[in-house]
Amino acid sequence: MARSRSLVRVKLGIAVAALSCLLFPQGSEAQSLPRLVVERFSMSARPVSPTIGRAFALTILLRVRGNVRRIDNVTLPILSQLALRGDERSISHTLGASIYRETLTVRAERTGKIELAPATLDAIDARTGQAEQYSSNALTIVVRGGSVQPFATVGSAVGRLVPIVEHLAMIAALLFAAASLTAIALLYRRRPQRPEPLPTPPILVAEPVVEQTRNERLRDAALVLRAEPTRAVVGSVRVAVRSLVGATAKETLSDVLARLPDADRDLAPLLRALERAAFTTDDDLPSAIRTCEDAFAEVLP
Repeated sequence: MARSRSLVRVKLGIAVAALSCLLFPQGSEAQSLPRLVVERFSMSARPVSPTIGRAFALTILLRVRGNVRRIDNVTLPILSQLALRGDERSISHTLGASIYRETLTVRAERTGKIELAPATLDAIDARTGQAEQYSSNALTIVVRGGSVQPFATVGSAVGRLVPIVEHLAMIAALLFAAASLTAIALLYRRRPQRPEPLPTPPILVAEPVVEQTRNERLRDAALVLRAEPTRAVVGSVRVAVRSLVGATAKETLSDVLARLPDADRDLAPLLRALERAAFTTDDDLPSAIRTCEDAFAEVLP
C-alpha cells in the first residue's frame, strides 16, 4: 500500500508539472522560479554497494540559505534500472539555512554497475538574479550478489524458505566436518604421523561486473522520454546524454560540441535536439520532443 501511494504521488506530480507548463506562458516561467542561494546539493546511496533484490535508500540533500518553507522543483535522475518502492520528502531549518531531504527507497534487479545522472534544480540565484540549473553529483552504484532466486516472488513461502534451507545445509556440513576431524584425531592421537599439507583454500571467483553500454543507456533514456514526454523529463534526459560525453548541464551546447570525441560525433544531432526541447516554447515542445525521438532512433541500432 505504501508503494502504491508513493507511485501515485510521483505520477500526480508529473501530471501537475505538465499541466502547469501548458497553462502558463514561457515568459513567466523564469519569474516563477524560486530565488535561492544554494550552498550544497548532493546525492548518495545507503549502502553504497547494495545486494540485488534488497531495498536500499537514495538520498538527495539540498541546503539553501535562509528560511525556505518548501522546494518543489527538484528533478530526480532517471531510475529506469531501479524499482521504486517509496519516496519521502522533508525540509528542516537550522543555523540560518533550510535543508531539503528526499529519500527514495529503491531495489536493484540485476548485478553490476548502475550509473545515475545528477539530480537537478532550476532556480534564480538570489545573489546575481540569473536563472541557473544546479546539479548534484552523479552516482555509481555497484550491485553485488547472485541472481534473484526464481521462487522469491511476492507472497511465495517457498521463495522465503530457500535461503533458510541453504544456511541450514551449510551449518550441517560444517558440523559434520568438525565431527569427522575430531573422530580422526582421537583414533590416531597415539600414532606418530607425518605432517599433512594444509588443504588449499577454495579459489573465490569474483562475479564479473556488468557495465552498461552506451547504447543501453541511450535506449533507457529514449524509453523514459517516450513514456513521459514532458519538459521535466526532457531536462533529466538532457543531463543523462551529456554525462555520456563527460559534459555537465551548465556547459553551453557550443562548448560540448567543440570538444566532442570522435567516437561520439553521432550524438551531436541528439544533443542539439535535447537542447531545443529543454528551452523551447510550450507550443513548440511537442514538435521538439518528436525531433528528440527521431534523433534517438538515428543513434540506436
